[in-house]
Amino acid sequence: MKILEFDDIKEWTEPTVLVLGYFDGLHKGHQALFEEAKKVAQILNLKIAVLTFPENPKLTFKKFEMDFLLKLTSDKKRAQLFEEHGVDYLIFKNLTSEFSAMTASEFSEKIIKKLNAHIVITGFDHRLGSDLQALTSNEDYKVIVVDEISDEKGKISSSRIRESIKEGDVHEANQLLGFPYEMTGRVVHGFARGRQLGYPTANLIVKDYIHIPSPGVYTVDVLFQGKKYRGDASIGYNDTFDGKEKTIEVYIFDFDKDIYGEEITVQWLNKEREMIKFESIEALIEQLKEDERIAREWK
Repeated sequence: MKILEFDDIKEWTEPTVLVLGYFDGLHKGHQALFEEAKKVAQILNLKIAVLTFPENPKLTFKKFEMDFLLKLTSDKKRAQLFEEHGVDYLIFKNLTSEFSAMTASEFSEKIIKKLNAHIVITGFDHRLGSDLQALTSNEDYKVIVVDEISDEKGKISSSRIRESIKEGDVHEANQLLGFPYEMTGRVVHGFARGRQLGYPTANLIVKDYIHIPSPGVYTVDVLFQGKKYRGDASIGYNDTFDGKEKTIEVYIFDFDKDIYGEEITVQWLNKEREMIKFESIEALIEQLKEDERIAREWK
């Protein structure tokens, strides 16, 4: 897969299936567009191109909030997912005021024709331009609109996944995504309290702008150097020790390497419990044993 900046493209001759959208997370609803794109590309012998934005469109249209910087996948993971879903060209375009002011007709002339799109694929709710029109087919290209993908609770959407993560329901988020919600971080030194308790943890610093699940203890899988390990992870303030700073600590089962400075990827599988302030170290250790049992048995 080639990654390009739209504004750097001078000339484009290869015919494409062009998929439009922001695609935060590439969840099951988004994946339906790429399944359609692959079918069409195979039949018509076309390459699949995606035109998307590097940042949340809300940054252009709404009063700034820090949450607008947060994503469901890191930039690296997002690119990996595009490639896994058959994308040949990933094309980024900054969503500026000028770009957003285009009419649908101008978008067709300046964007779609430039990318030599024979087929354009959008979601059912995709709108563009200052007139908020949906694209329609014409003599130059055909527009395929993919219907809403829903489950028993309603439409599968990025906003619904973000809410699930915010509430700590990572299991539901994974069901909607179609893959485990994950984050990659660097292991740094902490207070080493876990090691003193017989449960050495990796303290994780996440540099990507990504949504962090709510405080609690979670069953996780940990990816390190091509291997997967089961573990427990806690997000919180170390209430038992009167901690003040929010931390992410991961206890990796059946693992005894020193990995300070290394990067690990944590896949969030299920929330086991809320954070608790324990009255004694002994009570904390008993709970940690129970947390481990739950995590080892979770499937």
